[in-house]
Amino acid sequence: MFGPAPEQSDEPAPVSARDRLAYEQAERVRTSQLATKPQPSDRIDKAKPWIVVGMVAVLALVGAILVLNLARGDDTTAKPTADPAPQTNTSSKPTTTSKPETSKPVETTPAIPQVEVGATNPLPIVPWGVTSELSQKFGSTSFNIPDGANLVLTSSLLDSFPDSCAAMRQEWGATRLEDGTFKVRKPAGSCKAAPELFDEIWGLTDAWVKTIRPAA
Repeated sequence: MFGPAPEQSDEPAPVSARDRLAYEQAERVRTSQLATKPQPSDRIDKAKPWIVVGMVAVLALVGAILVLNLARGDDTTAKPTADPAPQTNTSSKPTTTSKPETSKPVETTPAIPQVEVGATNPLPIVPWGVTSELSQKFGSTSFNIPDGANLVLTSSLLDSFPDSCAAMRQEWGATRLEDGTFKVRKPAGSCKAAPELFDEIWGLTDAWVKTIRPAA
């Protein structure tokens, strides 16, 4: 036990044939795995063609969209604008057409007949404080003012109206207006049986009314 230790040799211990065979087989398996395992650089090189194909497809799609938009823009500018469709009345209310206004006949005042007045006589009208000049063609003349505004003449000339126009014998004279002026008082219509007599009395009465003036 306590004697000198045996000397150690630098040479490796001998390996059995079985262990050596197992080691060699393990090396072959590891080497084959390393050979078949793709390296990162190999993956990049294999992926490059597909990346290029994808980019080309994207660019082609974008180009097709641009061409389509340009074609649509050309169609829009090339086509003439259509005339707007006429608007139709969709209201349920019936449309009313305005009736043309009919022109009303203009009422013309008949012209006063022109007559020869001849000689005149003074005719004072005391109730109104005026005087006048009446044609002697009236003959014997008198008057009355029943309502204070309308003067009614009575004369031999007026009595010469035929019986068909007898009412006109009391429809001649003068009317005093509110502003102090005077106008002829006469029948509304003419005497068909004696139109010349009607026109003569009208002209003479108008000439008389124009001479009415304040008494001196």
